[in-house]
Amino acid sequence: MLATRAGKPGRSLRALCSALGLVVVLASCSQSGDTEDYVPSLAGALQPDGGGALIDEGTACGKLVDAEAAERKQLGCPAATHAACPAYIRPAGGADCFQYDQSSLDGCLKAYQSFQSCVDFDRHPCLLVAVADCPDSGVGEAGAAGASN
Repeated sequence: MLATRAGKPGRSLRALCSALGLVVVLASCSQSGDTEDYVPSLAGALQPDGGGALIDEGTACGKLVDAEAAERKQLGCPAATHAACPAYIRPAGGADCFQYDQSSLDGCLKAYQSFQSCVDFDRHPCLLVAVADCPDSGVGEAGAAGASN
């Protein structure tokens, strides 16, 4: 038996408990705080900065769709399936009173040319900077309610 007189634990039992505790502590230690491989998140949608001249909705949408189609063809990708122009570029719930920033469009065209595979189109959709020109709508740049033009 591992107990000594008067029911007190003996040295053997204390040594066993200490060794067991040490094993648990050592087993729970690791070289890093993470136990799984690090997998960085993917970048999402792109929206190049504005600051250029404003262009009409039809022109902006046509150029964006044409550039996307050309790059998809270049990479051997299937044709895009999305809303028709101008709904394709119009901010959600927006009316037909938006203009679009030329610099933002140029940034999207450049981004499409940098894509290396078909999945890039799905992973990184390109959004144009929209500026509302709606009389008394209370809608401002990029469709943000209450912003001023």
